[in-house]
Amino acid sequence: QFEVAYADTELNVRDALSHLVTGESYHLSRFLVPEMERTVEDALREQVYDVVLLESLFTTAYIPAIRRLSDADLVLRAHNVEHALWDEVAADMTSRPKRWLLNRFKSKLESEEIKVLAALDGVVTITREDAAWFEDTLQHVHPESGCQVEVVPFGMNVDGTPHSALNDAPVRALHLGAMDWAPNHQGVSWFVQDVWPLVRQELPEAQVTLAGRNMGPDWTSDEGAGVHVLGEVDDAAATYDTPSVVVVPLHAGSGMRIKIAEALAAGRPIVTTTKGMTGLPLEHEEHVMVADTAEHFAAALVDLLSNADKATAMGQRGRAWAQVNLQHRARAERLTAFLEQLVAS
Repeated sequence: QFEVAYADTELNVRDALSHLVTGESYHLSRFLVPEMERTVEDALREQVYDVVLLESLFTTAYIPAIRRLSDADLVLRAHNVEHALWDEVAADMTSRPKRWLLNRFKSKLESEEIKVLAALDGVVTITREDAAWFEDTLQHVHPESGCQVEVVPFGMNVDGTPHSALNDAPVRALHLGAMDWAPNHQGVSWFVQDVWPLVRQELPEAQVTLAGRNMGPDWTSDEGAGVHVLGEVDDAAATYDTPSVVVVPLHAGSGMRIKIAEALAAGRPIVTTTKGMTGLPLEHEEHVMVADTAEHFAAALVDLLSNADKATAMGQRGRAWAQVNLQHRARAERLTAFLEQLVAS
C-alpha cells in the first residue's frame, strides 16, 4: 500500500536565510510536511508495526510523530552520509557567499545526522565506506546506543532490464540524472563546459543527450555544439537501452551510484570519475572507464565513441558483472534477515 503526499522541496533563499537565525537544519525542514505527517500518523493508528524503515536522513524529521504512536524499531536506510556530500559540493563552489552559506548548512546537517543516531535502532547503508562512518560515530558519540549497522547495497532486476542495444556500437554520449540533485548539476556543468569541447575537437560530429527531471531553464539544447537536452523521460531503462556511452561526471556524494548500476544492467559502456564509482567494486578499463580530469575524461569518451569493438565488449562485461553482483533478490533477503534479527534482539 502506498500513500503519497506532495512536498515542495525546492531551495528557497528566504527560508534558507531564516534558518540561519533559528538554528534549525534547513535541509531537513524542507521535507517536514504536515500532510505527510498526518499520513504517517494515520498509518500507525491503523496497524501495529515491528519496524519503521526511514528512507534517507530527510525522513527522520518524522521520528517525533512516529514515537508518539509507535514503539516500533526505527531503521534508517542511509543513501549517503549526507553532510559529507554537501561538504564536497561546498568545496567546489567558486562563489564565496554560496560556499559560506553551504558550509553553515552543512555544519548544522552534520549535527543533526549525528544527533539522530541516538533515536535509531538500526542503520542500513548502501556502501561499506558509509557504514564505517556510522559505526565510528556511534562508538565515539553514542557509545550507550544499541543501534546496529548493516550494509545492504542497492539491488535491481538485472535480468529484466532491457538490453536490446547491448551489441550496438555507441553513436552518442548520454547523461541521465535528476538535475535538482546538486552533485549532478555540478558534474554535468563541468562536463558540458570543460569536457565536451575537448571531445568535439577530436570528434566534431559527436553528440550528447542530457536527460533527467528538473533540468530547468539553464539547460537548453545547442545544436551547433552537439548538445541535446531531452529533459525528463518516462522510462529510464528504455533510455539506457540505446546505442550510447553513458557519462557519470560526479565529483561529490557518497553512497552507490544507482544510475551506473542501471547503465551496467543495460550493457552500456560507461565513463565516470573515481567519485562516481563509489560503492561499486568495478575495474577501470574492464567494466568502466575512470577519469578525473577534463582531459582524461574527454580522452576516455573519445576512445569509446571511436572504437566500437572496445565499447561493446565493455558493455557486455559490465552487464555480466551486474548479473552476478546486483540482483535484487539477494539484497532483499539480506535486508529481511537484518530486520528480523533486529526485532528479535
